[in-house]
Amino acid sequence: MLTHLAWTAVPGLRHGFLDRSEPDAPADLPIALPRQVHGTRIALATRGARPEADGLVTTAAGLGVGVVTADCVPVLLVDRRARAAAAVHAGWRGAAGGVLEAAVAELGGRFGSRLDDVEAVAGPAIGGCCYEIGADVVAAFEGRTGSTTAPALSAVNGRHHLDLRTAVRLLLTAAGVRAVAILGPCTACGGNYHSYRRDGAGTGRQLSFVGWA
Repeated sequence: MLTHLAWTAVPGLRHGFLDRSEPDAPADLPIALPRQVHGTRIALATRGARPEADGLVTTAAGLGVGVVTADCVPVLLVDRRARAAAAVHAGWRGAAGGVLEAAVAELGGRFGSRLDDVEAVAGPAIGGCCYEIGADVVAAFEGRTGSTTAPALSAVNGRHHLDLRTAVRLLLTAAGVRAVAILGPCTACGGNYHSYRRDGAGTGRQLSFVGWA
C-alpha cells in the first residue's frame, strides 16, 4: 500500500493506493464508490449508494470514499480542519473538463473547506513515457486550461504525449491547492499495476481510498 507520508500522523485518517497484490480495502472501513463515467460530477457519499459521478466527498466517520483506476489518476484530497475527504477519478476527459476544480469547490461549498487547508495526492497512473495521445486531447486541455497544463504535454518522435499526473498537479495548484504530492510509478511501466493501455479492456483495477475511521 502506498501512502502519503504527510498524512500518516493524522489521527483517524485511513488512506491508500492499492496495487494488484493488495486488492482489498481495510475490512473496518467501508468504502463508498461512484459509478465512474469520465465526467466532472462530484457527489456526497452515502452508504449503499453508487451515484453516477467521478468523485465522492464525505465527512462521515467510519465511511471512506474511493475510486478505481487502471491508468487514470486517482486523486485523494483531505481537509484536516473540517475532517473532510474526497476521492476523484481523473482521466484525461475529466481533468480537461474540470473534475478536479469541481471536487475542490464541492469541499468548500458543502463543508466550508478553505483552499489553504486542502491537501491532495495523486497516485499511480500512466506517465508521459507511455501515454501517447491525439490532437483532440491536446485541444481539450488547451481549450479550457490555456497554457496552465502546457508543461504536461510533450512530443516524442513527433507524437503527442501527456503526463496526466503532472496535469493534475498543475490544475490543482492553479485552483489554489498548495499541498499537492505525486506518488507511485507509471502504471503502464510498473508490472505490479493494472493498465488499460498496456493490457486492454480485460485488465483489473486499482482501488484508492481515503476516510476518517
